[in-house]
Amino acid sequence: MSTSTDVQPVQRDSEPEGPAPAAGKTRQIPDVPRRIVLATLATAAITTAFQANIAADYLLTERSQYRITTPDNEENRTAAQRFSGKTWYLLGGFRVSHRDAGRKLAALQGAMNQRAPASYIGYSNEGIDIAQLFIAIQRDAHARKINTVYFYGDSFGGMAAAVLASLLAQNGIAVPVVVMGSSPSNVLDILDPGKAYIALAGRVVPYLGLLGRVGAGLFGGLSNPNGQGMYQAARSGLARSFDLESNSLILSTTQATFLQSFPAQYDGGVPGSTGIGLIYDPGDFIVNARAATLGWESLFPRNPRFAYNVPKTGHASPEIHPDDYSTALRVVLDQLDPPPLTSKPVQPIF
Repeated sequence: MSTSTDVQPVQRDSEPEGPAPAAGKTRQIPDVPRRIVLATLATAAITTAFQANIAADYLLTERSQYRITTPDNEENRTAAQRFSGKTWYLLGGFRVSHRDAGRKLAALQGAMNQRAPASYIGYSNEGIDIAQLFIAIQRDAHARKINTVYFYGDSFGGMAAAVLASLLAQNGIAVPVVVMGSSPSNVLDILDPGKAYIALAGRVVPYLGLLGRVGAGLFGGLSNPNGQGMYQAARSGLARSFDLESNSLILSTTQATFLQSFPAQYDGGVPGSTGIGLIYDPGDFIVNARAATLGWESLFPRNPRFAYNVPKTGHASPEIHPDDYSTALRVVLDQLDPPPLTSKPVQPIF
């Protein structure tokens, strides 16, 4: 007798699709915290290198925090006794170092001392700040009991002088004369390639520090070889990069930014009685002398002005041509601020 047996199907656990993982290998879970730590360390290293680059550039330059220097010599002491309460402030030009500003003052001091003792101002290598510059002048004026200030603006310094003269006048300090020594009235007065360099410097953000200093030196040497071969010109430019008297790129950048936005910073506060002296070489290869003169006349339409030419002297170079610039300054001052009488004029008998 045959019997039948029901065969039940064998049920198997479902297997995952795809190939089975190889023996001895397991899937790694991404180590997110470790990646975050490595990224943080890399960012910190890059930041430190960048800051060191900036610090190295600053350490190579002469440190000047809006330093006001009054040369201690017999001529200045005599002028201080003759003209109590008065002083000159010479403001340096674009990328002009504190020491070079002192050399310019030395060339002009004889003429300046006919009105007052003479001082010059160094900008901060951390960047020009008109408010801080104004505070430094106020402190110096308070310490020396100054109530009357004469300004000599060397190139770019003329723009800074215009703004500072307005601030001083609004705070009760008289400003009889502002002299523009080859000063542009706006960036349009700058001739190429200077205008291109200023435009580039004004856009250098963030600042390039030591590497930028070296690059700027090489570019300057190669673009202006002055008769040298390319190799020698590059070496000369590199040597200038490490000159301790050079300004930091931070100062150059902020000066370029100020220059590009002038005269928007001027608020029109210079009194109409302030004389505006204009000293230019008509053949200036950096500033268009005619355009600059017209620009200042437009900015100061009510002020007395007097222009004096110093031909064949180049751009803002009293330290190279002291006789020409001293004569020019004396003539300008005699026209705009006649000297006080030292003796009673002779009266006619009839």
